[in-house]
Amino acid sequence: MMKKLRRIAMYGGSFNPIHDGHTAVAAAFVKKLKLDKLLLIPTAESPHKSLDEMVSPQHRFEMCRLAAKNIKKAEACDIELHRSGKSYTVDTLRELAELYPDSEFFLIMGADMFITLPEWKQPEEIFKLATLCTVPRSDEDFITLSEYGEKYKSMGAQVCILDMKKIDLSSTEVRRSVFEDKPISKMVCGDVERYIYANYLYMDKTTVNYDRFRRVIRARMGEKRYIHSCNVSDEAVRLAKKYGADEEKARLAGLLHDVTKETPHPEQLAFMEAHDVPLTALERKSPKLWHAISGSVFIRDVMDITDEDIINAVRYHTSGRENMSVLEKCIFIADFTSAERNYDDVEVIRSLANKSLEEAMRYGLAFSISDLALKNAAIDPNAIACYNEVVLTIDN
Repeated sequence: MMKKLRRIAMYGGSFNPIHDGHTAVAAAFVKKLKLDKLLLIPTAESPHKSLDEMVSPQHRFEMCRLAAKNIKKAEACDIELHRSGKSYTVDTLRELAELYPDSEFFLIMGADMFITLPEWKQPEEIFKLATLCTVPRSDEDFITLSEYGEKYKSMGAQVCILDMKKIDLSSTEVRRSVFEDKPISKMVCGDVERYIYANYLYMDKTTVNYDRFRRVIRARMGEKRYIHSCNVSDEAVRLAKKYGADEEKARLAGLLHDVTKETPHPEQLAFMEAHDVPLTALERKSPKLWHAISGSVFIRDVMDITDEDIINAVRYHTSGRENMSVLEKCIFIADFTSAERNYDDVEVIRSLANKSLEEAMRYGLAFSISDLALKNAAIDPNAIACYNEVVLTIDN
């Protein structure tokens, strides 16, 4: 008895980003073709697309992985990300044939790609390796695609044109909406939406928009941490106004100070290593210190925030350091005294903060350093240096 062939579809593209139109097509073909597996395959470097607005292959793969969770029989495949140079479909199909022997392959593509097939690398070989599958974007498209389909059949291809409900959506439209700070919840699945905001993809990095920044931190942390970040921002503005720091810088630094706080430690370490961040021996062995370091690098290198005072305010908001600016001190104290804080001595520090930043810092640093010492934990030398400096400043 002949062994039944597995039915596997390859759905490739830039997926920059993957959106509800893509996932609807994928789901429709899973059902129509009775597929055993559908592979979402983002290109590393597409021969058909400009790289100007293309985010990294790793980001596009991760978004495909998240979207695939909502499609029966689907999974993301990184086969093209391991290949140098441009990604050609014929090469991918050959690799898939080796990876999945005893399988029948289907190649899913958009209507625009379908009509350009003769211009692809070795189209005749593609016709032999997979059934060509596409969907029309309009009623007129269906006629055009059918004509091309007949042409391809005469060249030895098998063709499946699926006439499904049209979804008027493109990756360009999603990117434009993100850039213009418009909602995308009806364009992409929830996990992809969160990923886009959490990784600051496709955003306008030349303007300040606090609603956008709040979407970013909300995507990166739980509700409790989000409320804390908003409260720190509010308190930092109040302190900045009282002590003469820039209020807008305080608002921004306070909002973003914990931007990587809930990022898993292995991811933080990998991020810092990817951005060539030098760590001391103590820092490398103290993961609790990492979020201040990785957070400052994230806002600098991912969000393109270039103001050194803001970057330093995030970097030293837990430890403090010598020669802190007024803004840095405001963020340090705001983190101790934000509205939701309710530890035993919080009212003491709040009262001191209304009189002197340095008095509040001395109390807060003494509290932190003694707590760490009682736990036999390592103490950041920056905290000790900061404590000594504020003590000497007050005594003088």
